[in-house]
Amino acid sequence: MVKRKFAILLLALTALVLSGCSNPSDAANYKGGKITIERLQESVSSILDERVKFETTPQDALTGEALTLNQLEFHIFTALLTQAAKERNIAATAAEIAAQRAEIVKNVGSEEKLSLALVNAGIASIDLDQYLSLIILQDKLRVVIAPNATEDGQVIQALQKMLEKTATKEALTVNPRYGVWNTTTNKIDPADPTGGAQPNSKN
Repeated sequence: MVKRKFAILLLALTALVLSGCSNPSDAANYKGGKITIERLQESVSSILDERVKFETTPQDALTGEALTLNQLEFHIFTALLTQAAKERNIAATAAEIAAQRAEIVKNVGSEEKLSLALVNAGIASIDLDQYLSLIILQDKLRVVIAPNATEDGQVIQALQKMLEKTATKEALTVNPRYGVWNTTTNKIDPADPTGGAQPNSKN
């Protein structure tokens, strides 16, 4: 009886330890923070609600799982770039973000036209400030990580290398339900539906 109780206790402790490795309420975790499934869903719902509001669905618009993964990649990219910038004492101020937004509104003509433009671009309105922050951070980082770059491709390559190092340093992990973060492509590789039970077929 004692041995049986000990075995049950051991199983319970093992389950507890394993559950602590990945919080089911998080879409992704890294040393500096996390992206909750709730926050991810807010972005997805915002995009879908705005499509209904403006009675439009952009050509080639993402839906379902593809939309969710796209938004999760955006949030992960934001987290990594922000962390990398922070390590280099670089930040996007509220004033800079406001100025960038005002410039965009001026270019498109009005707040309503901006909202429609966001729908067509597949950007959740609640995430606009994050997008603007990314633009500002990338511009500031450009002169730090690729000061001698003469082509955009060189800057992109430097950014990818920086993000790869940041993802590794931050021990970034993605909830298995979504897949695995690929540090080389800065994208999420889809989850294996077989859980690795079936070998890849060979032609």
